[in-house]
Amino acid sequence: MNKISVLFGFLMIFFAILAFSETVVTVGVFSWDVPIFQQIAEEFEKENPDIKIEIVEIPWTPGDIINSLLTAKAASGEKFPDVIAQSWEPIVYPVSQGWVYPLDEFIKNDPDYNYVPESIQNAFKFLGKTYALGERLHFNTIVLNLDLLEKLNLPVPSYDWDINTFMYLARRATNREYSGIDNLWEFDAYMAAVFSDRTTFWSFDFNKKRFDLINGGWLKAVEIQEKLRKIPGLDASMLFNQQLRDQGELDDYQKKFGEDTDAFFEGKILMGFKGTWDWDEEGLKSLPWKMDMYPLPHDHEIGMRQPIHINYAFMTSTTKHPKEAFKFLKYITYDPKGVVVKFKYVTSVTDAIGNSFWFVPATMHPEVVKEFKEAKFIPNGVKYMLENLDKTVQVDMWKVIPGWFQAINDVMIPTEEKIRSGDAEPTAIAAETEEKLNEIIEQAWNEFIKQVEEVQKNFSKLRKKIESEK
Repeated sequence: MNKISVLFGFLMIFFAILAFSETVVTVGVFSWDVPIFQQIAEEFEKENPDIKIEIVEIPWTPGDIINSLLTAKAASGEKFPDVIAQSWEPIVYPVSQGWVYPLDEFIKNDPDYNYVPESIQNAFKFLGKTYALGERLHFNTIVLNLDLLEKLNLPVPSYDWDINTFMYLARRATNREYSGIDNLWEFDAYMAAVFSDRTTFWSFDFNKKRFDLINGGWLKAVEIQEKLRKIPGLDASMLFNQQLRDQGELDDYQKKFGEDTDAFFEGKILMGFKGTWDWDEEGLKSLPWKMDMYPLPHDHEIGMRQPIHINYAFMTSTTKHPKEAFKFLKYITYDPKGVVVKFKYVTSVTDAIGNSFWFVPATMHPEVVKEFKEAKFIPNGVKYMLENLDKTVQVDMWKVIPGWFQAINDVMIPTEEKIRSGDAEPTAIAAETEEKLNEIIEQAWNEFIKQVEEVQKNFSKLRKKIESEK
């Protein structure tokens, strides 16, 4: 046997041992994100050569994509992916089924986790256990037309603006030609989180798991909403009348702005009540006028409270490699190196006209903030919001509160319709509405907590079984 053959034999043995020692972690990723996550996985594997990331494509389906996938796999006995890379669906369902791995043993004493604000750390905790990590965020914002502001000779507000400045600008911008804001739908719901230091969306007290319409921020938010709507033409959406359009007549919106006009896009409305998700969904990145995205205006007595929506990632309870799976889960959520890598690959993708995609990270780590601030295509106001991520309040309660949709659809929305039509005064029906809402939430929450107690009780038994199958 010559030396080359011996060397070749040693190499074959070496690579066989290396392949055998490699741990495979499966990661469920939406089909449209697969190319990006393949690149992220390659970077991760360079830093962690003993871990192989296998991307599992999750195709789009109507309704809840992730929860439907997990339900189908549980019913068929198929293995879950070790990690779910992103979800925006109600997490209470998979948690109640025992499909989610609590993460506290991994995040405890991790210095990188200190850069994740409390509003995000506490978002997915149930009975003291953390079941998911923030993967990316969305802000509720006010999109401000800076060109129109200059044209109307109005001052440019600071990002730390208050509700009085907002109302002043909305009123001053409203005349025969222009309107102050595109719409005020759900203004009361989101501003209820801004006007109280205890309550969130629609004055829900997250700590007590109860609505507090009377003492929370909702009554003040409704009062301001109605005050603004009473100014003719200020809320452009109030000029819209589908019934007249169906009859072939012009409504007030068309009479003011033009028959086939998108008044906001064409620069005839000073402000837009939007979210960062609208950058892509409603084409904010393609607006023909100079704009910026502002945080929602705060109450001077309360201070800044930025409403955020938290998309999350989690580890499934049946993973055979929890330590390795968590390494990748951390990499895509709050590990500064990993989040910077993810940001690099997400922003390298552009639309048909060259606009970069981007996301808001769920960490305030200086390395991440620096990378975010250097991106020229992100509005400066959003950069300001990331720098003030410690002043945020979670508002996407439907992800973490069972019974939420029933309470809102059956009670809150009919109540708001009565207020808008003038059939009821907010102060007169707040107590009754609050009672009905809390009755639904209390029943759903108590049932959910019973399920979680059972899940937590059986978790160690489940893990012992899985460990024995390795």
